[in-house]
Amino acid sequence: MQEPISTPFREQHLGSTAFFLLPSLKLKQHAEDGVSHENRLHGFLMDNFGGYTAQAGNIFGYWRMEHRADEYGEHREFSVAFADATKIVLLKGFLAAMARDLHEVCIYLCVGDEASLIYPQ
Repeated sequence: MQEPISTPFREQHLGSTAFFLLPSLKLKQHAEDGVSHENRLHGFLMDNFGGYTAQAGNIFGYWRMEHRADEYGEHREFSVAFADATKIVLLKGFLAAMARDLHEVCIYLCVGDEASLIYPQ
């Protein structure tokens, strides 16, 4: 019988990852209830994913909308890990609501290798 290999670390698997972009300046604005969009996002991600990472800096993008001028935006990138796939459906619903509240056409979301645009209803 082989002896187990001893490792100098402990690893906890967190599952798959998702990241999304939100307009950085609009996050500081307050919703109708007086809470900033940033604080609402923080609460949602902590309550439903147990944590998140965020990147600020020179994250920007250009995109072409049908029958409109090219768009430009500056963003903050957020990332979460999830082991339960139902969490992604929950995240998509939240991002659709954020798009509506931030007056965005859609939110860019990547889950694993797949990229999507999440639109509000």
